[in-house]
Amino acid sequence: MKTSIALTLLMVVFTISFSQSTKKVYVCTPCGYDCDRTEYNSPGTCSTCGMAYVEKSTVDFDNITFAEMCERVKKNKDVLLLDVRSPGEFSGENTSVSSFGHFKGAVNINVSDLPSRLSELEAYKDKEIIVYCSHSHRSPRAAYLMKTNGFKNVTNVLGGVSILEREFGENDCVSELFVNHVK
Repeated sequence: MKTSIALTLLMVVFTISFSQSTKKVYVCTPCGYDCDRTEYNSPGTCSTCGMAYVEKSTVDFDNITFAEMCERVKKNKDVLLLDVRSPGEFSGENTSVSSFGHFKGAVNINVSDLPSRLSELEAYKDKEIIVYCSHSHRSPRAAYLMKTNGFKNVTNVLGGVSILEREFGENDCVSELFVNHVK
């Protein structure tokens, strides 16, 4: 009798533990705002940024600083720098917003065009890709999109190019890599 009660209790505890461990946790699609850190128990839409909730387990990319990006670029000459701002921001031709410049050799694909242009980056699926934008609100979304579409080594740069002068000043690495820097 005691053995059967103990087994029943053990099964109940196991069942409860298993059901809690398989419960899905949702977060808003990465957007670079504080709402990225809030967790939810069911699918929905973020009331802060309007992005859909996704399973937290699918948000699988790292965030780095520009200093870390510089070190990676020094070590890996084949790294792809992906700028996901508009073409006008990238080139500095759009005068209605600050451009801040861009990195030498960077590929520019606007985040809104990225879903339809992923095939252009197919050669980089297994290579290192570092994604950046102006304020780190578009680049997390791009990194998420790429990771969920089979790109293996995608990293997001925190802060965006808008922080370069304030955070790094005339840092040699940034100065070597960056063009059209607004003074």
